[in-house]
Amino acid sequence: MRLLCRLSFFAVLLVFLAGLAVESHAQAVVNAARNSSVSVSAFWQRTPSVTGNGVAVDTTRSLGAQAAFRHSYHWWMGYEASYNYTRFSELYSARPAAIQHNMHEFAASYLVSGTSLLGFHPFALGGVSAVVFSPTLNGGQNVSWQGEPGVNFAAGIDHGLLTSHFGVRLQYRGLYAKAPDFGEPQLKADKFRLTSEPMAGLYLRF
Repeated sequence: MRLLCRLSFFAVLLVFLAGLAVESHAQAVVNAARNSSVSVSAFWQRTPSVTGNGVAVDTTRSLGAQAAFRHSYHWWMGYEASYNYTRFSELYSARPAAIQHNMHEFAASYLVSGTSLLGFHPFALGGVSAVVFSPTLNGGQNVSWQGEPGVNFAAGIDHGLLTSHFGVRLQYRGLYAKAPDFGEPQLKADKFRLTSEPMAGLYLRF
């Protein structure tokens, strides 16, 4: 009987401690999500022509999409992690056929936010990117994929829709990275270029 009482006591204690652990974990999740937001945006990609080593590189225009996560640890400063995707073609003067590829960009940026004015919240971003040029199956001309480091920056505004937790995000974003050569010496322009990505999207703030 005494053993049964002890077992019952320890069972109740374990249930109590487990409840505290679950509550603590839930609170930690809530605290981590506070001052954070997620967003999805669409953008228009435009990359200028560059020439180097006797090779001219031009690109087609394209539409793309971005998914981003932001967290502010001060009211004016935080960070953003984002993924950008678009597909376009590179046209090289040294090659008759264009090379179509998917461009994947993984970015980490510092976030600086301004004070609200008439419901508009300005912000600016600056950081680094990992850019992957992945040739498509049919239009990639059998060249290899290539990765390049890059620098990104942006400026824009958030504007709430009926509530401060949901709204519209408008921004101009730039990506500065080297034109790809896909490991082909005859395509090596060895030039950096600025890709412009004006964006519009929606955000959800926790």
